[in-house]
Amino acid sequence: MKKLAVCAVLLLVSACGVKPTPVIPAGPAPTLRSPATEGRGTDLVLYFVLADRVTPVVRPSAGVVGVESALTVLLDGPTAGERADGYGTALPRQSGTVTLTPGSPATINVPFPLRPLTGLGVNQLVCTAFAALATQGTTVVDSTIAVSGPDLRLPYQACQV
Repeated sequence: MKKLAVCAVLLLVSACGVKPTPVIPAGPAPTLRSPATEGRGTDLVLYFVLADRVTPVVRPSAGVVGVESALTVLLDGPTAGERADGYGTALPRQSGTVTLTPGSPATINVPFPLRPLTGLGVNQLVCTAFAALATQGTTVVDSTIAVSGPDLRLPYQACQV
């Protein structure tokens, strides 16, 4: 009798009246990962444009990829497969060397004018740089990076996904 009473109470408690809901899509998961392998990560995270948003794309890498190398790969644009999946870019094709100057804030130096870029293009550069720095185990003061081109310098950019 006692077992029956306990089962009845458990049945009543478990029927709280909350109806199940389906999975609600919220976009891609964050991809910046902790450098648990002391900078020995094997993923290259690039940010391309998908549905008018900057979205991460993960590519396998043979080893640690520096910020400048990651930005150079970013400027090469999405692969044919990534383009087929709808990824694009708001950046021009590479036409020179991309460098990262340390400082407060660190500065991404690009060989092309920045005035024609949209916010998406600038965000692609900044988010890709942050991802490469995170893979190396490097942090950036105030979570900002400046972007500089031959025509102007954009101060204090943050990754906005």
